[in-house]
Amino acid sequence: MTIRLSSYKAILCDLDGCLIAGEVVLPGARELLAGYGDRLIAVSNNSTDTPTTLALRLANLGLTIPADRMVLAGATAMDILAKDFPGARVAAFASPALRAHAEASGLVLADEDVDFVFLARDICFSYERLTRIVNLVRTGAALLVANVDATHPGAHGGIVPETGALLAAVATCLPKLEYRSIGKPDEALFQIALKIAGAKAGEAIFIGDNLDTDGKGARRMNIPFAHIGGTAFATVRELVITRPLEGAQ
Repeated sequence: MTIRLSSYKAILCDLDGCLIAGEVVLPGARELLAGYGDRLIAVSNNSTDTPTTLALRLANLGLTIPADRMVLAGATAMDILAKDFPGARVAAFASPALRAHAEASGLVLADEDVDFVFLARDICFSYERLTRIVNLVRTGAALLVANVDATHPGAHGGIVPETGALLAAVATCLPKLEYRSIGKPDEALFQIALKIAGAKAGEAIFIGDNLDTDGKGARRMNIPFAHIGGTAFATVRELVITRPLEGAQ
């Protein structure tokens, strides 16, 4: 199969492992943005940033992606919750940026008598916080999770624990745990990205490094998928600089 990025109306692209790893810009990221930035939508399971804070962080790395062209799992989860349950009381185990985003969306942050528990990549996660989550859910609060990723790629080959690793601790304490996850491979982020781009599934391509989230989600939506780190494309650079390209997955 031949991939011609110029033939797609929308290019949906993961961030960690494709464009960046921690604070390191990966090969091909600058070329992709230079050539196709006007049709690129970043679709990420990021559960720490808001689009505004991430746009600033990327700008500091020399990458320009406007906040309104980012679809992030953590912020999107808060947006969906605020739309479906306006004014809901939420115990948010998340970054300060996401907590502020929740309040700005009209949600009420609280420690008890809550309707929902929201779990994201909480870098201050602790035994005390685990105890609170388990007992809030045990007594009736619904659990909303940003994503189920156990890790994401860090700089220089490092591993960054993700929301799914924290979720595993909760699930160990509550074997019959029920929850909803917003991040990939769930369809929500893909649907929002296509709407922003004004494109149909067949008019877009998804670039990602994770077969279980990016690949599975793209297949569910019938969006063509280019696997970074696979046999066809080691990095985004191979996808961008060679035309035509063979071996899409």
